[in-house]
Amino acid sequence: MERGLLVIALVLSLVVGGVGLMPPRKPVAFPWQSALPALLAFVLSLPSSGIFAPGQALGLGVLLGGVFGALAGWLALQERPTAAAGLALAPLLLLLSLHSMFPRENLLGATLGLLAAFCVIGWRSPGATPALTLVGALTVGVATASCLGTFRPAGTLKTGWLSFPLVLTAGALVLATVLGQVKVSASRVLIGAVGYALLLALAVRPLALSTVGAPAPHLGSLGIALVLGLMLVWLAQADTALRRVLGVLLTLAALSGANHLGQGYGIALLLIGLAALALLTETVDTLLAALTAVALAALWRLVALRFDDARGFGLHEQYLLLGLLLGGLLPTLAAALGSLLGAGATLLALPAALTVLYGPRAGLTLVLGLLAGQLWSAALERTKSLAPLFALGVGTLLAQLLGHLAPLADKTRLVRLEIVGGIGLAWLIAAGIGYLIERKRP
Repeated sequence: MERGLLVIALVLSLVVGGVGLMPPRKPVAFPWQSALPALLAFVLSLPSSGIFAPGQALGLGVLLGGVFGALAGWLALQERPTAAAGLALAPLLLLLSLHSMFPRENLLGATLGLLAAFCVIGWRSPGATPALTLVGALTVGVATASCLGTFRPAGTLKTGWLSFPLVLTAGALVLATVLGQVKVSASRVLIGAVGYALLLALAVRPLALSTVGAPAPHLGSLGIALVLGLMLVWLAQADTALRRVLGVLLTLAALSGANHLGQGYGIALLLIGLAALALLTETVDTLLAALTAVALAALWRLVALRFDDARGFGLHEQYLLLGLLLGGLLPTLAAALGSLLGAGATLLALPAALTVLYGPRAGLTLVLGLLAGQLWSAALERTKSLAPLFALGVGTLLAQLLGHLAPLADKTRLVRLEIVGGIGLAWLIAAGIGYLIERKRP
C-alpha cells in the first residue's frame, strides 16, 4: 500500500511540474549550464571509489538531480515556484519508488545535484533566489525526512515513514496549484492555512494505517509549522527590529518543539509544513529565513545520526544549538525592546533560564553565541546600537554567576520548570513596568 502511495506522490509531482510547462510562460532561456556541475560530478564518480558509493549510487543521484534541477530552475525563473517544486521532487520520488531497498546515497546525491544547479542559476539570476531557496529547502525536507525515517528500531525501512511526508508534500503542491488560479488577495493566507489544515488530516492517514506507531506527534510537528508560519507572516507586516528578533525566537521555539515531538524526523516534517504553507499562501520571502534555518537543523540531526563520531555533539544535547542561537540574539532582542528595565530583565532572565534547564554547558555556549553574534553583526554592517555593550554585560554576568546557577540544573525536571516559570513571571512583571515607564516619558 505504502509503495503505491509513493507512486501516487511521484505522479502528482510530475503533474504539478507539467502545469508549469504549459503556456502562457514568461520567456526565459533554458539554463542548461546549471546541469554542468552534476555532469562533472558524475564523471568523477565513475571509478566508484573514495567518497562515492559502490555502483556510482551517489554520482547517479547527482546526475539525476542536476537534470531535474535545471528544469525546476527554469520554472523558478518563470516565477512558477510550485511547478518548480513538483519537478524538483520528482527524482527523489522516482528513486524511492523504484528501489526495493532504501537508496540513501541516491537520494542525497539527487539533492546535491539539484542544489548545485540552483546555485548556478541563482548566481546568474539573483531575482530568482527566493523561489530557488524555497524549492531547495522543500527538497531537503523530503530527503531528510526519508533518510531519518529509516533510523528506526532494528534499522529496517518502514515505508509508512516515507509515504506520510511525501503524500503530504505532493498534496500541498496540487492544492497550491489550484489556489494559484484563484485571485483572493488579502484572504489568500487564510484560505491557504485552512486548506493546509485539511491536508494534514488527510496526510496522517497513511501513517495511521502503517505499523510505525501513533501519528499524533508527527501531526503535532505539522501543526507547529502552521502556527509558526502564520505568526511569521503577521510579524512581517511591521518590519521592525523587535518583530524580526521575535520571529527568530519563534522559529527557535518551533525547532525545539518539533525536536521533542519527533526528533530529527519531526524537524523535517516542520520544514515540509513551512515550505508547503509558503507555497499555499504565496509568502515565500517572509518564511525564507525560517525555512533555511529549519532545513539546516534537519541536516544537523541527519549528520548526528549517520556518523557515530558526531553523535556526542548534536543528537541529544540541544544546549549547543540553543546556547549559540540565544547568545547571538539576546543583545539585539534587549536593544529592540525600547525599555531599559525590560532590556535588563531580558538580559538576566534568558541566560538564567537556559542554564537552569540545560546546565552550565548551555551557559558556556551562550557566551560563544554572544561572540559569534557580534562578528556576524560586524560582517553585516549593522547600525550602531547597545547590543555590543549588552553582550559584554551578559558575558561578564555569566562569568560570575554560572557557578551559582549550575546546581539548579541538577534538580528534577519539574523543579527546573517551576524555577523557569518563576523567572518568566518576574521578567514579565519587570518588562511590563518598563513599558509603562517608557510610555509616560515625554
